[in-house]
Amino acid sequence: ASDVYKRQVLTVLSALIGAPALAGSCPAKMAAIDAALADGSAKNADNVRSLRAAGEQLHMTGNHSNSVMVLVQAMKLAGLSESSY
Repeated sequence: ASDVYKRQVLTVLSALIGAPALAGSCPAKMAAIDAALADGSAKNADNVRSLRAAGEQLHMTGNHSNSVMVLVQAMKLAGLSESSY
């Protein structure tokens, strides 16, 4: 097989393998945000709630890479430690 074909196959396989991993991290990130909002430790709560909702919507539509980016942004804004994400 040609090198171009091999690269295309590897790209598709990487996307298929990576998508479930990203999908699985979204609920954990949302749970961490929810916990911080519930116990009052989240800074910038209104903005964090908005970002969290946007991240959940992206997750529900299957856009997991953007969901993770938005949820990490919410976590940073909330003041959650980097070990949380």
